[in-house]
Amino acid sequence: MTLNIATHNKIFHADEVTAVALLRLFTEDEIIVHRIDHDTEDFSPYDMVIDISKKFDGDKYFDHHQNKGGKSSAGLIWEYLGFEEDYPKISKLIRLVDDNDVGIQRAKPFEYSNLIKCFNCSKINSPEQDIQFEKAVDFAMTVLNSMAEFAESLHAAKDIIRDSFMFDDNPRILELSEFTPHWATYVNAKLTPNIKAVVWEDKEDNNWKVRIPAVRSGSFELHGKALLADDTMKFVHSSGHFAIANDEKSMIEYLIKQKI
Repeated sequence: MTLNIATHNKIFHADEVTAVALLRLFTEDEIIVHRIDHDTEDFSPYDMVIDISKKFDGDKYFDHHQNKGGKSSAGLIWEYLGFEEDYPKISKLIRLVDDNDVGIQRAKPFEYSNLIKCFNCSKINSPEQDIQFEKAVDFAMTVLNSMAEFAESLHAAKDIIRDSFMFDDNPRILELSEFTPHWATYVNAKLTPNIKAVVWEDKEDNNWKVRIPAVRSGSFELHGKALLADDTMKFVHSSGHFAIANDEKSMIEYLIKQKI
């Protein structure tokens, strides 16, 4: 299905750019954007009208200037799509866009909203400005898609941790059922408390890896003894947080010597 979207021309901002990006990412429709004059009166050719028209109905018209809920057109479209609870980090980003656009809190110099503003060209009435608008939408889609994929892989990581088991029957060493870069979010949390090491088989590299988890997410403090150098290991990081063994037997023997 093709949706014809109207928004205003000339200078563009993060709210309508993000609104268009959200529609392109979270619907299966082909989104065609028409950037039209602010004083346009006939909106009958368009399926949705964003950040223009002096109308808001939550269905076709999304001019946030007529809505007193503190949301920009980005927030109104995000609410319309209904994914606010599924992607909390995206919702937080949209809230920043809303707050900046409606005058609650000014965006910082290198914050998302100001980066979007950088895509405007000096000739705001030129065809180049429409090209820059599409570039801004592509940028917004890259950011939002990355956040969506992160959220989805984070959700999948919880299932991987639930399916994992104890390595060599050691209750302090967790072996991942399959590798996920997000295991640290759940290890030593409610799912798996008191884990001192995490092990997994890397079938692509044909070896076994072990990592000592941090005491909490984002910390460099290890929640266990630092790994020591050993000639039987393929690699041991100088900080002691990570090591590689050639095979499972070597990993078992190494971790026994480490007294984890």
